[in-house]
Amino acid sequence: MENNLTVVNLEAKTAGPLVDQAIQELERRFVILELAPGSVWSETSLSELLEIGRTPVREAIARMAVDGLVTVMPRAGIVISNISVENQLAVLETRRVLEALVSARAARKCTDEERAKLRTMAQSIENAGAASDVRGYIHWHFEIKRFVAACARNPYAARALRPLHTLSQRFYFAYHRELDNLPTVGTAHAQLTRAIADGDEIRAASRSNLVSDIAEHFTRDLLLARGRIPSRGHH
Repeated sequence: MENNLTVVNLEAKTAGPLVDQAIQELERRFVILELAPGSVWSETSLSELLEIGRTPVREAIARMAVDGLVTVMPRAGIVISNISVENQLAVLETRRVLEALVSARAARKCTDEERAKLRTMAQSIENAGAASDVRGYIHWHFEIKRFVAACARNPYAARALRPLHTLSQRFYFAYHRELDNLPTVGTAHAQLTRAIADGDEIRAASRSNLVSDIAEHFTRDLLLARGRIPSRGHH
């Protein structure tokens, strides 16, 4: 009986990390378009792709479906969500409010050790932007956003922001050549991260809004280029 209980406990301990690993890998491949928008996958094919068992992959897919990143079609497969420039504006509108909240809270609640780590991360994302290294930029964007959300000590905001960040990262990766502003966004995110590290709540919120302004501006530019919306001056 004790041996059976031990096996069950070990499985419980390993299931969580495997699910987390599956989510991280699926999100990463989602962002860099390896899981192409509109493509259809089976649970088995994703399990083979990640080299992770079907049970944790199934749970990871279920979580992504709740976040709107994929759609599970019974007997048909798992459909990767399409990219919509129009929907991205709604993502940014929601992010703006939550990002300002989380940035200010993190500035207030960070420990000294966390502030030191944030300063290192700020330099890393700035370097990636300056080098026009989009994969490096996406990596540090992912790391910083997750870390800042944890530093804010607000799990509800962190949970709400996660899929919004993932969608935004994929959107940027898809259009970064057309946008051609990696140095600008790298510097903007570095300045925001340093404001949080400095414990300056007002500056952190202000820098957060500036990052949102930049993202909204280039999203609207894409729509204007496609003739889908009027400029701000015609609203």
